Amino acid sequence: MNYEHHLASLSTTARTLWDSVNSDYDLTPQEQRLLLEICRTSDTLDALDADVQRNGVMRANKVNPAVVELRQTRIAFARLNAALALPDLEEDDDAPPKYQRLGTRGPYKLVKGG
Repeated sequence: MNYEHHLASLSTTARTLWDSVNSDYDLTPQEQRLLLEICRTSDTLDALDADVQRNGVMRANKVNPAVVELRQTRIAFARLNAALALPDLEEDDDAPPKYQRLGTRGPYKLVKGG
C-alpha cells in the first residue's frame, strides 16, 4: 500500500519517526499500518500536550478534558508500540533474546535467563 497520501498529514516529528523506522527495518504491510497509527497517535499526543500546556490542567475548576484524553492516548501509544514489537538494533545477534513479544495483550516481559 502506498502511504504517501496518509503521510502528508503527519507532523515533521511523526514523519521523521516513519522514515527512521522504515530505514532501519523491513516492515510487512501490516507492520507499516501499525507504524502509521503510531505516528498518528504521536501527533495526537503532541496536540493534547500543547492544549494542556496552553490551557493548564484545570479549566473552570474542572480537569481539562485534554488531560484525560492524554492519559488514554499514552496507553494506546504504548500498546501500539508493543504490538509492533520492533527488535532492539543494538542486541547481539548471537545472544539469546532478552524480551518476548506478547502482542496486543501487553508490553514485553523479561524472559527467564535473558
